[in-house]
Amino acid sequence: MGKQISNQNRKMNVLAVLRDRIIDGHFLQGMKLVEQDMAQEFGVSRPMLREIFTELENQGLVEKIPNKGTMVRRIDSRSLFEVMEIREVLEGLAARLAAEKSKPEDWRMLEKEFGEPCEQIIKNFEFEKYLDLVARFRERMVELAQSEELSKLIIPIYAKIRIVQRRIVILPERIQQAINEHRKVLKAIIDGDPERAEKMKRLNMKNARECLEKYKSWVF
Repeated sequence: MGKQISNQNRKMNVLAVLRDRIIDGHFLQGMKLVEQDMAQEFGVSRPMLREIFTELENQGLVEKIPNKGTMVRRIDSRSLFEVMEIREVLEGLAARLAAEKSKPEDWRMLEKEFGEPCEQIIKNFEFEKYLDLVARFRERMVELAQSEELSKLIIPIYAKIRIVQRRIVILPERIQQAINEHRKVLKAIIDGDPERAEKMKRLNMKNARECLEKYKSWVF
């Protein structure tokens, strides 16, 4: 029993590392993941690594191509826009549920971070800090929505978005606009206004999609 738990923990740890490398751009889109090299690096069996690759494929992060192997999936504009449309609906629902189920004190730390510290992020062009802040907001929102099934749907979608998010955030004027939108979502949740929270979150997603559409030649 203990060995099974140990193997499962190792599998989940390797999965998390590979997932982060793909999302963070350490593994470029179209790059081949060499099974033998990965198994040796992480000290896991090749059958276990194949299970990990299957899970990454299920999350839409890699694809298995006949006679080529496992490749980091390329995210084209069509599939990205489809994902963003789905995300708009799901995150809108998460904002609504969070407004219904959470308390103002659950948000005090994030409310503070979206104040002066956020202005410094804009001033210093600290895009990584901005992405981390937005990720914490999203994770908190999904957590306080208290819906296990919703969480299962949102997490793999977010992983696909994160692959290109670093390029989206540097689009002209987008970071300031996005921060203002997130502040409105946060205020609606703190105020306990589900309808406004969902409306503001969906508007945030819609504006991001429209901005990407406008500058998609820069991103793809």
